[in-house]
Amino acid sequence: MLDESLVFQKTEAGVSEMATPALGLPPKLRRALIVVDGAKSVSDLAPMFRPGEVEPILMDLQARGLVTLTGGVVADAADRPDAGGAPGAITADVFEDVRRQAMREVSHRLGPNGDTLALKIERCKTPEELRVALREAEKILASFLGAEYGRTFAQKIGRDLL
Repeated sequence: MLDESLVFQKTEAGVSEMATPALGLPPKLRRALIVVDGAKSVSDLAPMFRPGEVEPILMDLQARGLVTLTGGVVADAADRPDAGGAPGAITADVFEDVRRQAMREVSHRLGPNGDTLALKIERCKTPEELRVALREAEKILASFLGAEYGRTFAQKIGRDLL
């Protein structure tokens, strides 16, 4: 996993791609290239994407030579000591912790109105199922408690799924 405090910046090739799109980047990569500014950390960028997406996106942009780590280069995933699976993979313990934290937050904020959603989160067996349930939870929490709270929930809970 990327350290959340890392900051990426556009390379000359990235600036050139922004000025004159030539690579036909997929929309997520283009959006990431737009928001990478040399000031936002990985944790600042993560809420702008689905849980678990920011690391593979940044690594793809770096591999294409469009962004670089401010002050250096991040090691390839295969070379990092914590690389143990697919991009966005998390351990079973982290999965359980995130799932429990999400259930507590939904139950605490919505009370009995959140029981169905908390049960849906509890039934999730994979990180992908949990990501889908968390997107739903974000929307429901935003409708009850406001858009800012929904974003805060997604950032706080989703950060651990990176």
